[in-house]
Amino acid sequence: MKNVLFLVTGMSPQIITETVWALACDPKRNDKWIPDEIYVLSTQKGINQIQERLFNKGAFDRMKNDYPQLINIKFDDKFLIPVELNNKALEDIKTPEHNEVMANALCGLIRDLTKHEDTCLHVSIAGGRKTMGYYAGYALSLYGRAQDKISHVLITEEFERAVNFFYPTPTSCLVSDRNEIVIGDAKNAEVWLAEIPFVRMRSLLDKESILNDRGFSEVVNIIEESLQPVRLRVVNNDERKVFVGDIFCKLSPKEFSIYLLAAELRVAGKTMRYPSKDIEGDTIEPEFMQRFNEIYQQHKSQGVEETIDVDYDYFSNLLSTIKRKFKKAFGKNLADKTVIQKDSDYGGFGLIVIPNSIDLDS
Repeated sequence: MKNVLFLVTGMSPQIITETVWALACDPKRNDKWIPDEIYVLSTQKGINQIQERLFNKGAFDRMKNDYPQLINIKFDDKFLIPVELNNKALEDIKTPEHNEVMANALCGLIRDLTKHEDTCLHVSIAGGRKTMGYYAGYALSLYGRAQDKISHVLITEEFERAVNFFYPTPTSCLVSDRNEIVIGDAKNAEVWLAEIPFVRMRSLLDKESILNDRGFSEVVNIIEESLQPVRLRVVNNDERKVFVGDIFCKLSPKEFSIYLLAAELRVAGKTMRYPSKDIEGDTIEPEFMQRFNEIYQQHKSQGVEETIDVDYDYFSNLLSTIKRKFKKAFGKNLADKTVIQKDSDYGGFGLIVIPNSIDLDS
């Protein structure tokens, strides 16, 4: 299992070393956790601080010398990830647009860091602006697995003012404030790691949503819709869209024809019979097949002269492709609620959405 530490930071790079010490070096901690890799998301100003104070001035190398168990940690410039807008690193997070860019970056990074089951991700929300910590925690709620954790690091109050304090040292090391007044000895500092419980919502996302490059707001919207009573809108126009809340899926003419038929039947309290695989020429009910073809004639390509028999193979293929498209557009939970499926209440196959929650628009 590879251990990955992910942090958001601002102008205080010591958050990184303090968190590593609390996880891997604190003698009071029984279950020591040593990261194999450390990733940091920050603004350009924050990255400059990390490069200057941890790398150029050697604080991180000193920490590895002081605590040899950290010697193999991978952490250098390529693990520093800037928040970017239009391919340019942001100096600071100042506007709503900057917040959205930062949220999407966090969402994408945590999604990528949780793709493989043989990793354990620990997310620290101690640094950066408050919104950065919030989004980092929320992103791990969206994608986090059983082995993943969130924490916040705290230090002894007087050491918060020290400009050259990075971690409790094994030997004496005096630290001072901005006025070069000695505050105390880093050897005596205390650092606490507060692990934060969080709700894991990954199960509400299907594999497509987990792997696809969706923005933060889009993923939240998918989960939010999946937790609400389904409101379905089927728009019978040239775009052939099925809406669940504000999310939509566009279907092909044939897919849309069977889906609109199923929605109309659900409103009327009816379902379709699944054609038999073993009876040659068996189809859905003739009156329903007639309505299917009426809808299809409206949406098929011009010049196509075709009347379709909805037999076992045709019906099966339509249901499979609709389900695949719905899972990609709506996520697994919503797809399971809105696809054409066996109806235990009415018998036959159709929609299970409450009839008065279905809007048929033209």
